[in-house]
Amino acid sequence: MRLRGRYGGKIFASVVFAVSVVTAALGFEATPAAAQDYIPWFNDDQPRTEPARNWKRRPRSPSRTALNDYGRLGLKAAGEQSAREAKPTEVPNPQRPLFVVASIADQRVSVYNHDGLVASSAISTGMAGHPTPKGIFTIIGRERFHRSNIYSAAPMPFMQRVTWSGIAMHLGVVPGHPASHGCIRLPAELATKHWGLTKIGERIVISQEEVTPTEFAHPLLPAPKMLVQAEADRAAPAVDAPRAPIAAAGPPLVNPRQYAEQLKVKATAEVAAAVKTVKEMFTALGGKRQEAARARAEFKVAETDHASAHSKADAAAKTFEAAAAAASTAQRESVLAAEGLKSAESTAFDKAMADHFAQAYEKAAAARDAATTVKKNADSALADALTKLETAKTASEAKDAELADAVRRLNEATAASDGAANDRKEALRRAMPVSVLVSKKDRRIYVRQGLAPVFDAPISVRDPETLLGSHLYIATAANEDGTALKWSVVSMPDRAAEDQGERRTNKGWVDEQAGMPPTPRRSTSTPAEALERVEIAQDVRDRIGERLWTGGSLIITDQPLSGETGNDGTDLTVKVR
Repeated sequence: MRLRGRYGGKIFASVVFAVSVVTAALGFEATPAAAQDYIPWFNDDQPRTEPARNWKRRPRSPSRTALNDYGRLGLKAAGEQSAREAKPTEVPNPQRPLFVVASIADQRVSVYNHDGLVASSAISTGMAGHPTPKGIFTIIGRERFHRSNIYSAAPMPFMQRVTWSGIAMHLGVVPGHPASHGCIRLPAELATKHWGLTKIGERIVISQEEVTPTEFAHPLLPAPKMLVQAEADRAAPAVDAPRAPIAAAGPPLVNPRQYAEQLKVKATAEVAAAVKTVKEMFTALGGKRQEAARARAEFKVAETDHASAHSKADAAAKTFEAAAAAASTAQRESVLAAEGLKSAESTAFDKAMADHFAQAYEKAAAARDAATTVKKNADSALADALTKLETAKTASEAKDAELADAVRRLNEATAASDGAANDRKEALRRAMPVSVLVSKKDRRIYVRQGLAPVFDAPISVRDPETLLGSHLYIATAANEDGTALKWSVVSMPDRAAEDQGERRTNKGWVDEQAGMPPTPRRSTSTPAEALERVEIAQDVRDRIGERLWTGGSLIITDQPLSGETGNDGTDLTVKVR
């Protein structure tokens, strides 16, 4: 039967979709075409691609499409809860640290600790054209329910970020073959269990072939610096934490992790004290500001009163001067009039004028006396105003000085609080695993802790023409007496070594045809050889030893530091081809 027209195409697409769903559910392998075009898996990192259609339809919301696909093929299809309702599997904490090894060829992921395998499951990695990067990475972020920032806000439950460029481990459809856009999809059971197991800062190895960690010991591995408890107490108070048991009657020792915990306790106490001091200084500063404001207001009032008193004194002085001048004039006129009465020719008119000038003088004298009193009072008020002004000025300057001192003490307390907060941040970081990377390409050693750089330094490598390989050494446990570390190592197959071997094999065949002795193949170094070829300064080793404890890792590689390693929020990362 031949299907025609618009609805025939829909029926055909629906049939293909149904067959794909059944195939995925039963675990059968799907063809690459089906994997890329017709299986609408819950969309972790790849938008769904549908068959081409020659009719128009209203587009569906990408996020709605992803959610519907998830509902059909995700947890609900397996009879589980939705991603938002799913609970992480309660897993008894195994001995830490843990580290993860993913094999692309086997499509499996395994979780290990010092005792061996903890959990294992099938996975689905990146398909052709969108490979999952191979190398040594770290869990740098976790979200229980994340939506993709790249692919239509697709749901990514139990997401554990591996890189900031879009690679993560999370719950997804695992069809039995590579099917993602680079992420590592985990089946529902392992995704919830894995979420309950791992933590930020734990290592992830992604390899083409299966690689297995092995126990490893070597005198050139980094060694932790143990402190005598009395020495540690000089820098930080002791805490209720288990100390390294010492055989014989030696003094109790403190390992770098315990020392970091003591530093954290000390820094936390200092932060609390500094914050309390800042609050007290801030409250005191508020009081000093009010006092200074009142003193300045009183000084301004005194300035106003002084200016007013000065103005009144000036006016009184001018009034007094005018009254005194008028009295003096009236007095002269009165005297002249009185002398005129003594002559024989004086008349009644002269007597009347003399009386007039005498009365005028009396009034002028009274006005002068009154002006004198006013002037004295004004001068006295001016003197009082000046005294108050000087007192207010002195008080205001004193309060301003106290305010400035309060501001200075608050700034000092704030700086001390900031310093204590930084010390606590550093102490918290010191309690996290330290990461060390030795790059033959960069000829440097990089040290990080708490996903942030600590320092880097130059190194040298003997026989630099020979490949080192890529080796991850992990401090997986403390030894029996608690004074040293046990290590495991994972060595990655390096494509560069394989390519070199292939080139040498071809050259050997040419040499053989020409009758020449074959050129010996130069393979990568073993983990022990890699350690022995790297030369690190003793002061660098000492600085690493001050921070090293279980969970610490060392990478030795031919590769440069990966561009995935940023300033903060990332770990030392190596990508291999």
